[in-house]
Amino acid sequence: MNNSTELALHGLNQAQLAAVESPANVVQILAPPGSGKTKTLTARVAYLIQHHEYKPWNILCLTFTIKSSREMKERLAKLLGNGVEAKLILGTFHSVCRRYLVSYGHLIGLSKGFGIADSSDSLSIIKRIVKRMHFTLDPKAAQARISNSKSKGKGYPELSAEAAKKKKNVDQQEFAQVFEAYEDQLDQANLLDYDDLLLRCSDLLRRYPSCVSNVEAVLVDEFQDTNVVQFELMSLFAAHQKRITTVGDPDQSIYGWRSAEIKNLGRMQTQYPDTLVIKLQDNYRSSGAILIAAQEVIEQDPSRPAKALMPTHCPGTSPVLRRLPSSDVEALWIVSEVKRTIGMTGGMLGYPDFAILLRSAALSRQIESAMGKAGIPYRMVGGQRFFDRVEIKILLDYLRVISQSTNNDAVARILNVPARGIGPTTVKALLEEAESRKLTFWSFIRDAVQGNVKTSTKVNKPAEKGLGAFINIILTAKRKLTDTLEPMSPQSLLYHIISKLSFQDYLKRHYEIDHEGRWANVEELIAQAGDYPIAQGSESLGIAESDLLNLPVVDGIAQSKGAAGEEMLSMFLANVALATELQRDDEDDEGQNPSQVTISTIHAAKGLEWPVVFIPAAYEGSIPHSRAEDTDEERRLLYVAMTRAQALLYISCPVKNSQREESKLSQFLDPKTVGHYLVKCGANLNSGVVSDIARILRRPCPLDKEILELSSTLETREDDLWPVDGSIDPELMVSKWDSKGNKSSLDFHQQANQWSKPRPEASQHHGSSAFSTFSKSSIIVGSTTTMDSISSFSVQSFGGFTSATSQLLHLEHVQQIDQPSVDHGASIAGAQRKVKSRKRKMEGEAQSSLTSLWGLTAKPTRTEEQSELLPYKRRSTLLELDESDVKPSMALPSIDPPPGSKACRMVSRGSSVRLREDEPVLARVPLAAVPENLAKHGPGRTSKPPGPIITTIGQDQPDDTYVFLTSSPAAPGTASMRRPETGAKGRPETSDGGEHVASCEDLRPAVTLHATSMVQLHTTQSSRKTLGVRRSMGGWNSKSGQGFSVPRKAQK
Repeated sequence: MNNSTELALHGLNQAQLAAVESPANVVQILAPPGSGKTKTLTARVAYLIQHHEYKPWNILCLTFTIKSSREMKERLAKLLGNGVEAKLILGTFHSVCRRYLVSYGHLIGLSKGFGIADSSDSLSIIKRIVKRMHFTLDPKAAQARISNSKSKGKGYPELSAEAAKKKKNVDQQEFAQVFEAYEDQLDQANLLDYDDLLLRCSDLLRRYPSCVSNVEAVLVDEFQDTNVVQFELMSLFAAHQKRITTVGDPDQSIYGWRSAEIKNLGRMQTQYPDTLVIKLQDNYRSSGAILIAAQEVIEQDPSRPAKALMPTHCPGTSPVLRRLPSSDVEALWIVSEVKRTIGMTGGMLGYPDFAILLRSAALSRQIESAMGKAGIPYRMVGGQRFFDRVEIKILLDYLRVISQSTNNDAVARILNVPARGIGPTTVKALLEEAESRKLTFWSFIRDAVQGNVKTSTKVNKPAEKGLGAFINIILTAKRKLTDTLEPMSPQSLLYHIISKLSFQDYLKRHYEIDHEGRWANVEELIAQAGDYPIAQGSESLGIAESDLLNLPVVDGIAQSKGAAGEEMLSMFLANVALATELQRDDEDDEGQNPSQVTISTIHAAKGLEWPVVFIPAAYEGSIPHSRAEDTDEERRLLYVAMTRAQALLYISCPVKNSQREESKLSQFLDPKTVGHYLVKCGANLNSGVVSDIARILRRPCPLDKEILELSSTLETREDDLWPVDGSIDPELMVSKWDSKGNKSSLDFHQQANQWSKPRPEASQHHGSSAFSTFSKSSIIVGSTTTMDSISSFSVQSFGGFTSATSQLLHLEHVQQIDQPSVDHGASIAGAQRKVKSRKRKMEGEAQSSLTSLWGLTAKPTRTEEQSELLPYKRRSTLLELDESDVKPSMALPSIDPPPGSKACRMVSRGSSVRLREDEPVLARVPLAAVPENLAKHGPGRTSKPPGPIITTIGQDQPDDTYVFLTSSPAAPGTASMRRPETGAKGRPETSDGGEHVASCEDLRPAVTLHATSMVQLHTTQSSRKTLGVRRSMGGWNSKSGQGFSVPRKAQK
């Protein structure tokens, strides 16, 4: 065994080594998540080349993503060296099939220089067909049905033959006609869609198997994701030598909606009875606790092949199954846990170490909103890709038209870009006329400009001139491309087009704000085109592009060849098209800030890993999805998501989903089974847990000093901001009284704070630090309200409504401040004298304090000077009291809130008020003696507010007179303003039984957020009259001492 072979086998465990060195022709490797499948597959390729001396160009390696093929090439470059990896036929199924069709497609009648129709091209064609035929078929649904049919090996001829034997309904008839017209359009434009690349290559290899007679071994990655056509292609590629190695995991088959067949694993063993099955069991990614929980989930499927999953890391922290009140709270909890984890690990973990994996992208709204409000940078995987940007698509469409002018959609998109006086109506009419004449759009407008054909569409002079300019640009570029002496490379052709279009000026005119960024994208495209020079050979191409080189020559079969410039441009455009379609979302890292939290769908996250993973919305209807047909695949989807986590795994389920409907925990997380391996809240990230995380990630453990410094800025060091059972309803939590005696819900962030464990306030650090304090204001859901800024309100100096008891206590408190008792000591006396200097608006008791009804007084906010004099005390989230506010000599009677009230559930029986058992004790303010005439003063405890007070109606008043219920009380000084005694009905009454209004002198106006007009009139003597009616505090009753009466007709 030489050194190169030893290098390929170095570091393999026993199962991996057996798979690499196996002499069997057909090997099926079952590789669970994190078991080193890519390492095993690349080691086997190197072993076949170095030990068995297979020729690299005779080995076929098939992957599903560009990222996978790129990773394999990079690893093989290290194992083999000398550029051997570039000679392999290595790439995705679609790219390898294209290479065979380019070389041998003429054998099955495929025209030279065919193009690839991407998804947008296909959809545009189908839309035009549906509209032209006046069908009601949904174009996107028709596109999906066509793709699904082709993925099962059924093109239009096969589907038409099957349909002829059955009775078709209207929908099926429309679909059949659309399918036929779609195939005709592709054939007329010399285009193949992505499914055609597989179907036509399969047709080629069935009819001409000698095209792959040189292939000595076929290796397939992610075999569980293959469909029917891809399984057949694997067999056709290996038809001569029948040497096949596949790597896959049935537990990770999650692409059934793409026609992936999990049954292909069994079909392979049936078709090749001598198949050797090797199971990799060791997991090198996740902690033991995560693997046990994931294994419990996947083993719920009895039909799966039994295989173990053995951890190589320490047990670590148990995964979390968190219940939360709503999806909004769920998003806030994720934000708080991200910040807490970063702080408690001393910066060992950063934003890139976190991933939020969603069953569907629609679930990201609340999470994105919470992330934005908290200032946490994030990236949504699957955002706009480089080749989908407007400025890039324009230039690529010009290259497509130059390379293949039969692409009708590409011609239509750029015909008036930049503007040439050809309106969209004219473009549409010309395209429809060309298709009706069975001509390509390019040939039709070219012949029209050259006078060879007359159009029925009316084209004005500016449009004719614009068409001529467009035709001239394309024809000039075509001549330069096919010049045999000095053909243009793709990069040179781009320079030519940019110059002819004055493209940089075009961007400045149309995109004034971001034209510089768009021009930078153009420069990046030019640089990528530089990887495709005219010189042939793998030496001139980068690793990622070498899979598009010509195939090795096979004796007896001629390969199709074209002009050097045309071939290289076609290769460049094919690479772009395949990258746009096949590159999964998890590879879209271009232009992304690396210091970001990742938000991704579970499908896009396959093959990736993160130290910390969140899986929100784990309820019925989300996972399993409400429209899912295969429950087992949904279970595998959750398994894949769980096994993306390396050290910490969080699963959450809101009591109410994003539609505010009651949710039910996912059936895959049954508390009786999986629940034994999950905990209800996030772990206490102590030094032991942090040390385990460092070992799993193979990172240096942070110093205690670093942990202390960052954790000191956190709002909480534990996952205790919300109850673990998710039982709190944001709409039914603690409420407060408004001025009308009604209950109004507290702001959500106040609710969250009331249920959180009170903690000492940490020092606030403002700025953009990644570990900035988790502000309570940052967890507000939705739009902010005026009450969020209640601390900044300007309150009238005369205060708001208050009960007699509270008012007497307040007056006594003020007197104590004015004349402090020497018994309290110098420090307390000094603190009380500080209170005297506070504004009067801080002296009035807040109207919203429910506890004032039971003798509890909220302690006014102290100044910084006072805080230094008084002993440190943990703050309560409901109200703040201190024993210094209560005289030592006062008794503390036990007074409880009204039975059955919400506040009653929050107040413990006894001499103190508590929110929870661990809340700080709040002092109970004693009740002072109340004068008899004020004993019944205060808001009633009836369920309904008292009715309006109506003035007494005299004997001489008509029966139909009335008083406005919203009118102001009578002016001071009238006989009716004397304060009456309470009658039997609970209303004030006079000695003669008449009812009266309370005096303005005995009432205090309610606290308002601004000075109302009635308050101004009360405080100033104004004689201004408006519209003939004198405005005063007396209202209508002050006019001649009579109440307002309905105007009556004069008595005759």
